Amino acid sequence: MPTTDSINLHPKTHLPSSLKSQVYDVICLGSGWAGRVVAARCIAQGLTAVVIERELVGGDCPFWACVPSKAPLRPAEALEAARKMGGAKERLVSTDVGVDVQAVFQRRDAFTSRWDDMDHLVPIVEGSGTTLVRGTGKIVGEKRVVVENGPESVELEARHAVVISTGSEAVYPGVPGLIEAKPWTPREATSSSIVPDHLIILGGGVVGCEMATAYLSFGAKVTIVNKTAEILPRLDPEAGKLVRESLARRGVTTLLSTTITAVQRPSPGGAVTVTLSSGDSLTGSEILVAVGRRPVTWNIGLETIGLQSLVESGRPLPVDESLCMTAIPGQWLYAAGDVNGRALLTHTSKYHGRIAANAIIARAKGVFPSNPAKFDAFSATADRVAVPQVIFTSPTVVSVGLTRSAAQHEGRAVREITAAAATLGARLHADGYEDGWAQWILDLDSGVLLGATIVGQDATDLLHASTVAIVGGMKIEQLVHAIPAFPTMSEVCLNLIDAAGL
Repeated sequence: MPTTDSINLHPKTHLPSSLKSQVYDVICLGSGWAGRVVAARCIAQGLTAVVIERELVGGDCPFWACVPSKAPLRPAEALEAARKMGGAKERLVSTDVGVDVQAVFQRRDAFTSRWDDMDHLVPIVEGSGTTLVRGTGKIVGEKRVVVENGPESVELEARHAVVISTGSEAVYPGVPGLIEAKPWTPREATSSSIVPDHLIILGGGVVGCEMATAYLSFGAKVTIVNKTAEILPRLDPEAGKLVRESLARRGVTTLLSTTITAVQRPSPGGAVTVTLSSGDSLTGSEILVAVGRRPVTWNIGLETIGLQSLVESGRPLPVDESLCMTAIPGQWLYAAGDVNGRALLTHTSKYHGRIAANAIIARAKGVFPSNPAKFDAFSATADRVAVPQVIFTSPTVVSVGLTRSAAQHEGRAVREITAAAATLGARLHADGYEDGWAQWILDLDSGVLLGATIVGQDATDLLHASTVAIVGGMKIEQLVHAIPAFPTMSEVCLNLIDAAGL
């Protein structure tokens, strides 16, 4: 297993000098899901496309985020499931032994191809017909991009579009001594082959809670320092409370409504001490910063087209529903994925790639509609109403659309329905299945489903039904007729319908 600092982020292949053309229909800055999908879909419709990548091809998802963060979580889930299942738990050699940590890391490393993009990602990109070049892409004018890689440089021209799909990066809060302490970011947390004795996590959002779950299963002591009154603050507090209580039963300490005011690490690689807003101090082996992300807009040439203020502010790139940056005349510049700030999730980046590609192709063919509509092929409507999210903690949290808190913030008049997530199917699925929590948010007048949240073991695949219902504008009276099979966990919908009195 390579150490984090030994991973080669800049392989010496696909250099600018290898390009056989300097003119393409579409140029994509960034090879994450958004950029790859744009390029592949445009090529499928007869256009040409080049993807520029300054680090590993594939972006954060396959190497630092979704894949290596979820792969280590599953073994502990499987072991815990076996411990809870009569007829299986009796076959366990010991009910006290945890996961084989080194085997977990080996499984993770297999999914990341040991951080070698030539093994899987580069063949995928090239297999779609996309041209790939490594280097830093900088916009230097209308539809013009320079690619720089060491001493090599080449200027490219786009016939139709340039797509900024550079993703996002971890942010550091302005805490004295934090940077000097060289903390972990999610990159180190998802690629480390070392388990710290005591991991202090700054931030109780999705990344913080998932990494707390993972490192707890590896045998680490974990402390979460969270500035809000409950963890997972983007959800309603009932969800965060259930996760926090479950983590607490497993040994995680969570400090709510608490911030870190100073960090000290006297010796490189040694213990780290944090001063808390309460005046107390806390010493651990490592500290993980998980307080959010910001768009990667630096060093891509935005200042050459009048967008320096966006770079300086760190704000996302504003786009219309087709993901076009209308602040730039000519409808040639797009921003897809995390960089536009609409929904920082891998699946929305894939969605953005589809929508942006559709718009680019239609504009190139002169058939883009004069009045795009919600949920048409050229509008990323789901960003506004139906973004699904899964939080891989124990219990699992799934959510889509509005929460109660979000509805109140928007001034929406809604009806909230809550019920237990557990069903007979769930209790057959796992002995001792806890009640959990399920919520629907309905428009008060029409009864249209606007949001859903479910907290429960293995709730992951319960989410999509609610996502489809929201996109389809379904009313609760219609959902009564969407019969879930018995005995399955999907009968959580019946729990909610019963709670609604229907």
